[in-house]
Amino acid sequence: MPLIVVPGDPLDRSVVLRPLEPAPVAALAREFCVKTRRRKGMSEDVSVAKFFDDPMLLELARQDAELQGLGVM
Repeated sequence: MPLIVVPGDPLDRSVVLRPLEPAPVAALAREFCVKTRRRKGMSEDVSVAKFFDDPMLLELARQDAELQGLGVM
């Protein structure tokens, strides 16, 4: 099965999806993501914060800052 690349950012919350209207081409990834999550009974909000507690997020941010300071990323 061929790989299909869908344009847009699935996490872009600025995209407004209206019922019964096709999404703009640049927002297809967001539309696919939201509609799939609705169909599966999941919340539309995809956020890393709900999977990590505050201490873990702070540690990840600290490690990211260290890596950027070293020029790794």
